[in-house]
Amino acid sequence: MRIKFSRPNLDYYAALCRMIPKVLRIVYLLLLLSLVGCADLASLLSTPTSAPTSQTTTVPETATPATTTPPFVVEPRILRVWLPPHFDPNADTNAAQLLRQRLAEFQASQRGLRIEVRVKAADGKAGLLNSLLVTNVAAPAALPDLIALSRVDVESAASTGLLRPMDGLSTLLDDPNWYPFARELGHIQNIGYGLPFAGDALVLIHRPTLEINSWEDILSSEEPLLFPSDTSRMLALLSIYVSAGGRLINEQGLPTLEEQPLTKALTLFQSGIETETFSPSLVESTGNQESIQVDDTGMLLNWAVNEWTRGENVMQPVPGLGAAPHAFANGWMWALAGSNSENQQVATELAEFLLEDIFLNEWTRESGYLPTRIMPANDENAEINAVLESAQVLPSSEVVSTLGPILSQAVSRVLNGEPVDVVVQSVMEQFQ
Repeated sequence: MRIKFSRPNLDYYAALCRMIPKVLRIVYLLLLLSLVGCADLASLLSTPTSAPTSQTTTVPETATPATTTPPFVVEPRILRVWLPPHFDPNADTNAAQLLRQRLAEFQASQRGLRIEVRVKAADGKAGLLNSLLVTNVAAPAALPDLIALSRVDVESAASTGLLRPMDGLSTLLDDPNWYPFARELGHIQNIGYGLPFAGDALVLIHRPTLEINSWEDILSSEEPLLFPSDTSRMLALLSIYVSAGGRLINEQGLPTLEEQPLTKALTLFQSGIETETFSPSLVESTGNQESIQVDDTGMLLNWAVNEWTRGENVMQPVPGLGAAPHAFANGWMWALAGSNSENQQVATELAEFLLEDIFLNEWTRESGYLPTRIMPANDENAEINAVLESAQVLPSSEVVSTLGPILSQAVSRVLNGEPVDVVVQSVMEQFQ
């Protein structure tokens, strides 16, 4: 059986479909009005504003109060400086205060820089040189950018590649305002490795009642001449030999002693034993040099930087056996050890800042060290200038360790009565 749909029924459904959209629109409008209540219709039809941008953050696993992000902090650049105890800027001395203020002044002038000072022993296993060697192997990044070293240590450190040359970073060693010995101190094999800031020299110290201009004055003074320091004694013997015109290095660069100057030097000691200026125990170890007091003797051969130069005692160069006096000089220098090229330049600038003449003159006066920069020629500086103008850089460690014992033994034999010519012949056979 077929079911037939009449035309009226189809028209009815078509009309119903056309009405549905209108009904839905009316229903949607009624619902919207019920939600907004009495709100202004114009506001609903206005152009919408952009929603605020949100910032995505990682929520911590534990419920902790939200905190603001701290501002970005630039870490300061560290400039490491190593010093021996006698240059400690935190010590309770006027010299330390001057150095501390000077370091602070430089730090303040360099934005983002912090100077870190470490004080290490002057020598020994925990000393500056050994610490430099160990740090270079174990932690190169912790090496000091600037380090204060003695001439002997600069020589050792430079020869083993632990120091960076200052040539190309500083021209201060070319400045004319250096004592000749100081300029030489800063060079190792004609390469600038250090800027000298503190000097010392082997000198004759005596009571002001004695007038000493020559070895004849010493021998006729009726005063014993003492060598209180074991290290100064060996160098004093070499100094007397050099003042007689003797060379310490031959044409091949090897340590040597020459016959004629050696004869002059040993003859002096022979004369000294006759006048009781020297004793047979002169070259024997004295142990603790502090056991010798200033009041016990009228004359000493020792380093200028010690307690005997204080007070009324006179300090002068050691008289020479030739025309000029002679003084071996040592000193402390600022040297570069770090590998950071940027810090090398800043460390060099700091070293030069610490060598400014006005500051350095005041610091050396307070510290008791001899100046490395030329002092004005006046009565106040006459004593120091006389010493430093005659000063020569002390021999290398190799020369001292080779020739020192030979010369000490020769002097001991003469002081114990052996003829000078016999001793000289015996010594010269060692260099043939």
